[in-house]
Amino acid sequence: MNFEFMRTLHGFINFLQVLFGFAALFACSFIWRNTDLYFQFIYNGYGWQSLILAILFFTWIFAVMIFFSNLFDKDVVGTIGKMKLLILYVICLACLIISASLESWYISRSASDGKHPDTVYHPRFIAVTVFNWLLVVSYIVLILVTFFFV
Repeated sequence: MNFEFMRTLHGFINFLQVLFGFAALFACSFIWRNTDLYFQFIYNGYGWQSLILAILFFTWIFAVMIFFSNLFDKDVVGTIGKMKLLILYVICLACLIISASLESWYISRSASDGKHPDTVYHPRFIAVTVFNWLLVVSYIVLILVTFFFV
């Protein structure tokens, strides 16, 4: 196992992406209502939430694959090339910007004076938005690190 990867900036950012992605997925999909806990795909009044969930899932899987590939001594940059990796990072970044923007919009819709007020969804939307924007920032930093230092 290549624990030296974890000591690099690229490895640390990738590890943060795995954590942030999991946290966003957890907050996005698991709903607590009173004593009930359930997994929800479709929300009344929030039709784009399924797209947000899909984007978070696929970008998280991508981050996990990159993380474990590098952790088990498989050089991703050497295997697929720096340019292809950068293109994949930019695709993930664009998807996450869409996801974060939609989730930010849902914050205003779920507020007490919004179109679909909901006291359960509103804090969840805030949490997912924070993790989404943290993922966006992490991908921007990862693109810069990969472009200039890898």
